[in-house]
Amino acid sequence: MIFGQLHQTVRTAYRKVYKTDPPRFDVEPAKHKMFGDFSTNIAMVTAAENDTSPMMLAQKLVPELEASPVFRSVSVTTPGFINFTITDEHLLSTVKEMIRLPDAIGRSDLGKETRVLIEYISANPTGPLTLGNARGAFVGETIARILELYGCTVMREYYVNDRGGQIETLGHSVLKDDKAEYRGEYIDSLAKRIKEKDPLAVGEKASAIVMEEMIKPMLKKIGIDFHQFFSESSLYQTGVYKKTLELLKAKGYVYEADGATWLSTTRFGDDKDRVLVRTTGEETYFASDIAYHSFKIQRGYHRLINIVGADHYTYTTQLTKVIEGILRHHYMWGGTLNWVVTQLVRLVKDGQEIKMSKRAGTYVALDDVLDEIGPDVARFFFLNKSTDTHLDFDLNVAKASSNQNPVFYIQYAYARISSIFRQFSKDDDFVIPEKIIITHPIERQLLLRIIQFPDLVEEIAGNLEVHRLTHYATALATDLHTFYETVRVVGEPPEIANSRLAILKATSLTIKKTLDLIGISAPSRMVAKES
Repeated sequence: MIFGQLHQTVRTAYRKVYKTDPPRFDVEPAKHKMFGDFSTNIAMVTAAENDTSPMMLAQKLVPELEASPVFRSVSVTTPGFINFTITDEHLLSTVKEMIRLPDAIGRSDLGKETRVLIEYISANPTGPLTLGNARGAFVGETIARILELYGCTVMREYYVNDRGGQIETLGHSVLKDDKAEYRGEYIDSLAKRIKEKDPLAVGEKASAIVMEEMIKPMLKKIGIDFHQFFSESSLYQTGVYKKTLELLKAKGYVYEADGATWLSTTRFGDDKDRVLVRTTGEETYFASDIAYHSFKIQRGYHRLINIVGADHYTYTTQLTKVIEGILRHHYMWGGTLNWVVTQLVRLVKDGQEIKMSKRAGTYVALDDVLDEIGPDVARFFFLNKSTDTHLDFDLNVAKASSNQNPVFYIQYAYARISSIFRQFSKDDDFVIPEKIIITHPIERQLLLRIIQFPDLVEEIAGNLEVHRLTHYATALATDLHTFYETVRVVGEPPEIANSRLAILKATSLTIKKTLDLIGISAPSRMVAKES
């Protein structure tokens, strides 16, 4: 990993010069190519701690850094950045390694000791998956793939809310009585199939049909294969809920008031205590979720990741307080809890928002959108923005088969490389030339981009910011298109042509790996259309 290598090189130089460990510092791509490939702020953070001149500190490090075989040149710029240019030999050794071991691209064993449970989608089985559910679906699946590449053992889990008020409400909706809330063609279809008259029994049967005939087939269609569908009802059937409630009581956090059972979450900084069991005797979702997460911890996972919608933000804070305040200490759990909260999705067509509401019967089914644009485009559009920002899903852009569509733009980059290889009658058994040379700046640009891929995987494994993957794919495609339009391969002397083929091979492997993580196909043939 290039950033790890650069960090270590700079750290070693610092220790030799200053006889101590450096403070925390950053290494990142240089903001201006005229200064080099990468830069570090180590001199500035050191100067801030010691009240000395960053330029002077930086200059003292230059001779030691210049001695490294990784750097072709080292320079200092105001107010104290140290800039590096990587040697061609280092870049080209990376190319050869990628072509020789394509399956190892981005792969790491840093996560090999980590068991991860990632829960995502978990949409109520009261109707088909909607466009709103899709964002969490694609974000969760991409995180799972990233973590597997990072070396983690990953369990994908869907939590099925198959009990409680929404199931009875579904039953009333199928019966179409005065308590009906859900509407739509699927409700009409369920009403024709279910003959029971008790709302709860009807709701239970209807939710099972929705899960098996609507939700699971759609998951298969979008390429998501859960290891387990975890039933909320099983928490009560197996005694998990009962044991969790007994634990909370034994710890002294549960009390009775106004006919209900409460959890004293104000003791952990909550603004008010939360109800566990209503006056009707019905357990709240909060009670079930505490039991569910207690069981997650007991199953021995080192990292719990939950992908939830924006309407669950307050809930994440409350549940985290219980996990950190009670469950972590009780089970002596040293693991990590991560929440990814996905903001709302707006569907836009012809410049106008299409309003969505499952209960009003005006929701947009994910199936309908996929039929219009396909799963590749859907995945990319849902992943292309940070989860903490609202997403406008523009159907007109998504349906475009031109460079206006970022998915087409990236796939076309891969197809262009495939086209070049076909002209040379090269297949997947491409032979790495003994000598590779760099003759144009765009070649270096491509190489600098692809050697950053393993670091990107490591960073996303930590911060779960999957939108950085689509941004990387777009930047890599831009570099490739620039290469294609700037330099030739066909018609060049063999030494140059073979060198460029090697660079293109490494680029195509990186594009393919990136698209695999996103879940998008990499076609080898495409037809360009007007933007």
